Amino acid sequence: MTDPVVRLETTQLTVEPGGQAVAVVTVLNSGTIVESYALDVVGEQPIPWAEVTPPVLSVYPQQQETATVVFSPPAGPTGPGGLVPFGIRAKSQVDPSASAVAEGELEIGQVFGLQAKLTPVTSSGRWRGLHTIQFSNWGNAPARLRIVASDPDQALGFLVRPEVVDVPLGASATARIKVRTRKPVLRGSTNRLPFKVTGEPDPPPPVGAPVTPGADPGRPVVDGAFTQKPILTRAVVTAAAVVGAALIGVLVFALTRGGPETKPIGDGVTVPAKPTLTAAAAGPATISLAWEPLTNVDSYKLQFLDPVSGRTNKAEGGIDVKQNAKNVDKLNPATKYCFTLLAVNGELSGPESEIACATTAKAAPTPTAGPSGPTSGPPTGDPTQGGPTQGGPTTGGPSSLQPTTAGPSQSSGPTTGTGPENPAFPLGQFISAIRLWPAGSPAAEQTARDLAAQLASAGVPAKVLNVAGQYPGMTMGTPRQPMRDVWGVYVGPAASPGEVDALCKSEAVRKVVATPDCVSFEPAKAPAG
Repeated sequence: MTDPVVRLETTQLTVEPGGQAVAVVTVLNSGTIVESYALDVVGEQPIPWAEVTPPVLSVYPQQQETATVVFSPPAGPTGPGGLVPFGIRAKSQVDPSASAVAEGELEIGQVFGLQAKLTPVTSSGRWRGLHTIQFSNWGNAPARLRIVASDPDQALGFLVRPEVVDVPLGASATARIKVRTRKPVLRGSTNRLPFKVTGEPDPPPPVGAPVTPGADPGRPVVDGAFTQKPILTRAVVTAAAVVGAALIGVLVFALTRGGPETKPIGDGVTVPAKPTLTAAAAGPATISLAWEPLTNVDSYKLQFLDPVSGRTNKAEGGIDVKQNAKNVDKLNPATKYCFTLLAVNGELSGPESEIACATTAKAAPTPTAGPSGPTSGPPTGDPTQGGPTQGGPTTGGPSSLQPTTAGPSQSSGPTTGTGPENPAFPLGQFISAIRLWPAGSPAAEQTARDLAAQLASAGVPAKVLNVAGQYPGMTMGTPRQPMRDVWGVYVGPAASPGEVDALCKSEAVRKVVATPDCVSFEPAKAPAG
């Protein structure tokens, strides 16, 4: 038997995500008998979104027939991007050893979905402020950005580290921005100086490239501000006068009475340094905090933060300056708590430490009232939640979530669920994602819950989903990898992708979300290949 001759009319194809590209393939039978050839698409990775029509050609000897190959790459973050090599293989059904392949390349347009977040939005100080910027990539290709900061009045100087960041697909990258005033003010009122931080593509687009109208998803921009304080405030002048009078009194006392030297604690005029705080679980109801002792301070102030929003719920001041550790007890088991620490010198407070978080240990099992009866236990207080709770942590809030980390299931049953945000999906059930966010963002969970509540108010049966690698059918990237650390809002499940796609694109959804993602998944089914 002789091998067929396979030829592509066009070996270089271009297509945008969500669009279609068509290639025509010709198969020549160079043999002496009628042959039937099976056509398929091959590549370095499986290409499930390519279709050959017809899939089988019957060709007479020394004759040729043609078939059409349609490439339909999906849109959204689950689709591939960049250059994808492929081959069209013709294999004889009479003699499987007789086959031939025609090779080509498919250029898939890159979709950028970059988001920027500046923390804090506004800083304050006499000379400088410190910010952190985070870029998240929800496109279909990795991105490299050069961070550029500017202010309209040219009153600020900026130090960005690093200046260039790589943002992988479906992940985040952070950088620190130090803002410094060019003209310190000795006395007067505070002055707010706005500035802007832009993530410029690196390398920049070629000159003459088309400009995206409105907000450019490949060039994220975020606004911030620095509030400049005068160097000499009324409190500083008063403190200096008090300290001067105190020093004169001490000097007079030392000259007239003598006696042992007094150990100074704080001079009352120096802004304390930034403490270094660490947190570790010390049991189901206790977290142990520790910090490096600072000099020239009077006391410490401990602040309790909400782990999701970052807001301060409670503060405890007057901690002894000789103390460098503290146990926070009467907490809920298996719950995340976050803290910051600052030092106090007279009336001056230093900068807050970096946020330190720890999760209390799980509580030991307690006897139950019966096979389905609830456990009972004494109430425990929670300094970050504003009051005691009964029988351990509450459920349904951000701190009660425990995402599973199991890999893809090979059984025919549903994927394992752990709660309302981690439901079990049987095989053959489909969902459609309206929006997805990386869990590394502090507001991801709350944003998902707020959007689900808005959709529910509009009559849409949307739900919150926490993806932590437990759904083999929810993948991203090339090669395909299970999604991890993602929060989302979805509709479904339903028996077909068409049903959930129609619900996702319904008018009720678009009234709340103008351009929903509408990416369909079969969570329980691992992708082929």
